[in-house]
Amino acid sequence: MGDSSGASVTLASMTESPPGLAAFRSFFLEEFEARSPEIEATDRIPDDLIRRTAELGALKLTIPSEWGGFGMMTLEAQPYIEAAAMGPPSGRMLVHIGNGLWRPLLRFGNPEQQRIVAGMGRGEQCVAFAHTEKSGGPGRDLHTRAQLSGSTWRVSGEKHLITFADRADWFILFAATDDRRTSESMSAFVVPRDLPGLEIDATQTTMGLMGNGHAWLRFDGMEISDELRLGEVGQGQEIVRSFLTYSILSLTTCMVGLAQRAMDEAVAYATRRRTFGKLIAERQIIQAHLADMEADVIAGRSLVRALATGYDAGADMEAFAAAVKLFCLNMVSRVTDVSLRVHGGFGYTKEAAIERIYRDARGFWFEEGSQEIQQLIVARNVLARATP
Repeated sequence: MGDSSGASVTLASMTESPPGLAAFRSFFLEEFEARSPEIEATDRIPDDLIRRTAELGALKLTIPSEWGGFGMMTLEAQPYIEAAAMGPPSGRMLVHIGNGLWRPLLRFGNPEQQRIVAGMGRGEQCVAFAHTEKSGGPGRDLHTRAQLSGSTWRVSGEKHLITFADRADWFILFAATDDRRTSESMSAFVVPRDLPGLEIDATQTTMGLMGNGHAWLRFDGMEISDELRLGEVGQGQEIVRSFLTYSILSLTTCMVGLAQRAMDEAVAYATRRRTFGKLIAERQIIQAHLADMEADVIAGRSLVRALATGYDAGADMEAFAAAVKLFCLNMVSRVTDVSLRVHGGFGYTKEAAIERIYRDARGFWFEEGSQEIQQLIVARNVLARATP
């Protein structure tokens, strides 16, 4: 989509109340989209674009009003998250993280840590979630170790693929604080970027998701004051689980948004591409492809709305969230695959938006648990219900 300077969003009036959805969509699909070539080339979001995103209110949709946010319920916020996901991936990640990581800080943080939340909503503070490791798995397989000596923890290990590590002011860092490898062996810390001993290596490059600042974090005997601990010792697993369902809900909403964009691109191409004097949209096989995409997007959107409804009502949606993620992972894969085929060879070129969309969709495979992990969770739930 091209630049549309005449449709620029007026941001000053949007600081006290949520932006209109039309203005929100315009920002991500026009203004943010117009900067995509720059983001792809530099693998970094321009500072002025981050500022514009914050001014729009996109980083505080769900932050409680007493902390400077709009206090939206997730069902209310979903159309906005979906709209952000239709643009470049760095935009949807700003919205996803900004409306997610305030949760553990407010629930488990001390007053100093809680004050970070207001800055997040204004775009003045960036928080990164430092859990993923290349050498180990999550939870009980965590290889990063923290040992307490007096009132200081000495932490050694490394993390990788840490989103926005290139510009984060704070890292929610997870480490094993004992060797028992139990559910209570992991603890969390809120670590400032300038802490001595923290090495940030922003040389990681990825297939897609450009601009998201993925990086290695390394530390060898890094000293962390116990005052920086988030929650109680051994409460790390509980902290992760406390907002995991929301995070999956947000991610699956993003999958629906990106699938909708892929379908929109397919429709636009099919209604202008001619072969043998005929629009390809008039050919039955292309119509069948469009119908399959539409059915997939409608089903995905219905599932994420149902998940949000239950989540907002306070129901236990953990097992259902895994099933929704499993479906939406396969859905966004199918839709982007078919959209690429509708585009033909042109879709494989950098000129086509679907080329980037196709790459970006594959990043969902590794966020908040792989497809295989979701299959295990769903299967275990099915078998548990079947057990007498």
